[in-house]
Amino acid sequence: MLVYANSFLLKPSSGFSDVIAQIASWVGAPRKFYVDPARLEVGIKDLRFTDGASLSSLATVDDHGHPIFPYHFNARLAHGQPGVPGRRWVTEIGLKQAAPDQEIFCSVLLRTDEISAKVTDPIQVTRPRIVENIIGRCGPSRHTPGLSIIQLTEENAKAFEYEIERIDRHHPIVEISCDREGSFPVAPERLRSVLVGLAQVIEIPKHVDTYRLEHILGRRYSAYGGAINIISPYRMTESGGFCKTTLFTPDRLAELVEAGVAIESEILAIVTHHTNLPHSWRHISNEIVREAILRERLQKAVSAASGTVDTAVYEELLQEASDQLVAKDRELENARSDIEARDANLDRISAENESLKYNLSSAQSKPINEASGDRLSTHFAQAFRELLKGNPSLEQALFIIDALYSDRVAVLDTAYSSAKESDRGGFQHGAKALQILKSLAEEYWLDIVAGKGDQQAKGRFGRNVFAAKESETISAEGRKRRTFRYKDVDILMEKHLKLGVKDSYAETLRIHFEWLPSEKLIVIGHCGKHLNF
Repeated sequence: MLVYANSFLLKPSSGFSDVIAQIASWVGAPRKFYVDPARLEVGIKDLRFTDGASLSSLATVDDHGHPIFPYHFNARLAHGQPGVPGRRWVTEIGLKQAAPDQEIFCSVLLRTDEISAKVTDPIQVTRPRIVENIIGRCGPSRHTPGLSIIQLTEENAKAFEYEIERIDRHHPIVEISCDREGSFPVAPERLRSVLVGLAQVIEIPKHVDTYRLEHILGRRYSAYGGAINIISPYRMTESGGFCKTTLFTPDRLAELVEAGVAIESEILAIVTHHTNLPHSWRHISNEIVREAILRERLQKAVSAASGTVDTAVYEELLQEASDQLVAKDRELENARSDIEARDANLDRISAENESLKYNLSSAQSKPINEASGDRLSTHFAQAFRELLKGNPSLEQALFIIDALYSDRVAVLDTAYSSAKESDRGGFQHGAKALQILKSLAEEYWLDIVAGKGDQQAKGRFGRNVFAAKESETISAEGRKRRTFRYKDVDILMEKHLKLGVKDSYAETLRIHFEWLPSEKLIVIGHCGKHLNF
């Protein structure tokens, strides 16, 4: 079973010899046995230890032990698990370097081999210590995720939002928040050391206003009160892009601790569930090194046979074999790309299915407010008649959306009051307002449920219609005017849709709303004139 896979770039001072020295020390130290790095570097067939472990290595070297570039290397350590007969743990470290002055690609893979299905003892996901040794001492690339902890504050939250939805981000992000006393569920540095090379740990300090963070990032990308949020890489599908998230609430984390499960191990398990496959594809395995050695021998044989009349047939056969190896690599890479695309679409479909199930359940069980029900039954028929004529009022447009999309949209009394006020002022664009509200309840709602951020979803309304927040210069009074009560909770609604710029009831419209991910609901607090700043 594949337990752990990782890969990263290195630039050690003495080249790959530094990395191999770390491997030799890592294998020999706990066994009090000196493993010669020079011997490991050129290849060890099978070195056995008194504890039953075995070590082997393979490298692209010439007859004198000098490296052949591109240089390939693989070391494999296998050992048993105390108390679990029939299971062996195998750790492989692979290296590849195109030329002596270039960075070294390093991959680490950990797996278990069981002799039969009778070996059923649970496996705890762990990070091999060699990863920490290599990254800590062999000059990792600055692009390696998890080299340090990044603090998330209100000041850098907007930049963090762009980082989340950056298309070329290939590593997960793990947000960790503290409780009211400032205590984290697991030490951020411990979590960083476990995830180094795989994910970037983001720490939210105690002094940060997490309510403000949630307003900037949205609840989907937030963590607070001692929760941990795992944000997967941004994935593009045929219908757009999205980031899958996994939230560990404080209650869930407490359950893990009570069950004797280390939090960092559980987080690592979630991360590796999504990262193992792509990292394993990049792994420099024993088979890849053998293939590189075979390529070198084929090329050497082709060169030796070139120009001789009686060996022309062999030269052609050798060249054909070499071409087949190249074609095999291309075919494998194409298959991997297809798998990644399919996995992305499956994740998106899964997210949409969950949201549809939620909304079906919500539609079947959601209680209807008695006053709201009376109002809809009284006015809906007239609103629908006006819609058929093509000239509904703003209030009627709200009635229609409230009735048709009650599982997606909640219209507050304050929104109806503001719409009625605009109608009294002669609002002229009821049909246009209805189209905007319809886009809010349909396309925007679907995009947000599928995990898209406001930057992607805003395109559903047309140019200059959607705004994620108000001006930075908004006053305290202006914020108060944009705060509306829903289920005994005051919600600041800076997200808004806009039509017109004049200070006019007749020609200008502002629709202030907020997305509640826990309910999969859009709450509209205002639908009328422009609110003063």
